[in-house]
Amino acid sequence: MELTHEVVELLIAEEPAFLTQNTAHKYVQKPDEIRSRDFSEMNEKLFQFLDKLAGEIS
Repeated sequence: MELTHEVVELLIAEEPAFLTQNTAHKYVQKPDEIRSRDFSEMNEKLFQFLDKLAGEIS
């Protein structure tokens, strides 16, 4: 899934209590921390992977 600011907001909206009140899962980030990330490098790697996968299937 490509992560954009819009997608991130939709994901955060689905589980706000889990993200803000979680104490049991140490790798769960708070909403503001998630919002501050730049997903462009990850998205580019995703596109490269999918392009390569699509090329192998064709």
